[in-house]
Amino acid sequence: MKKIDDLYATHFVQDNIIYSIDKIRLKSYIDYKTYSDLEFYLRAYHNDKLDYFKISDRIMQFKYNFTIKIGEGKTIYLGFHHNNEKAEDNDGLHNLTVEFNPNKIKQDKILMKILGLSGNWFIKRYDLAMDLQINILDLITDMSGKFNQKIFSNGYDDKTIYYGVGDKRVKIYNKKIESKLDLFGNLTRIEVTREVEDFEVRKAVCLNYDNYFPCVYTNNYMFSFSDYEDKTLLPILYAVQNGYPIRDLSKTYKKKIKSLLEGGYKIKFDNKTVTTLLRKTLYYYFMKNDLVVWW
Repeated sequence: MKKIDDLYATHFVQDNIIYSIDKIRLKSYIDYKTYSDLEFYLRAYHNDKLDYFKISDRIMQFKYNFTIKIGEGKTIYLGFHHNNEKAEDNDGLHNLTVEFNPNKIKQDKILMKILGLSGNWFIKRYDLAMDLQINILDLITDMSGKFNQKIFSNGYDDKTIYYGVGDKRVKIYNKKIESKLDLFGNLTRIEVTREVEDFEVRKAVCLNYDNYFPCVYTNNYMFSFSDYEDKTLLPILYAVQNGYPIRDLSKTYKKKIKSLLEGGYKIKFDNKTVTTLLRKTLYYYFMKNDLVVWW
């Protein structure tokens, strides 16, 4: 049976919430010679790990696309020369993008080889993972501002919920079932995708999380005598506790339900912990290996 700490490369635990970075996309700029040397290295020494290779001329894709499989469930995506860019835009250099999961790929030599090709990397996107040792059925979510919602269920607690698209989209799912974890107890993952406008890795000391978190409550509200004064409120609360979305309530009852749950049932995520986590994750791959020149 696995220990929960084995699931992470870099993580922090605060108020029984486990924070980690689940996926990160980075980009830099290199010339064709550097890329050719990298492709030769991959084909000569790690050809058995090249799970996928594609050349594309589609305007919104990279010309050269690699998927490198370094273990079960452990992949690195590599893209070079985005088709909507011109060489003269970047002094003859082209976009090199790499995407990987820090929780699965730690000190891999192929990854470190790729990151070592440049001393100036930029963050494009990352997934913030917040793990709760609570069953997904024991959580209430309020994503009233997110207009796109999808729920997939295979029965009981095998459930995945998606809110929104693009930056700040949220995914909530049963991590224990999704990853087939031999783990004691429950594990629900709340995942927030953040898209960043080319933040320089070397300025990681200035990187701050902007305090965006979904509203999540524990589903264990205890009734008080005052609750019985509003005969309509109780069945509405019961419906919410059994999956009815808060966002679909009237403005009046949405306010009342949230007022009931705000007290001791709202899960409070920590902005400072996420900021520290982001910086430490970047340091793990770059500062530790002297791959960039830091401020």
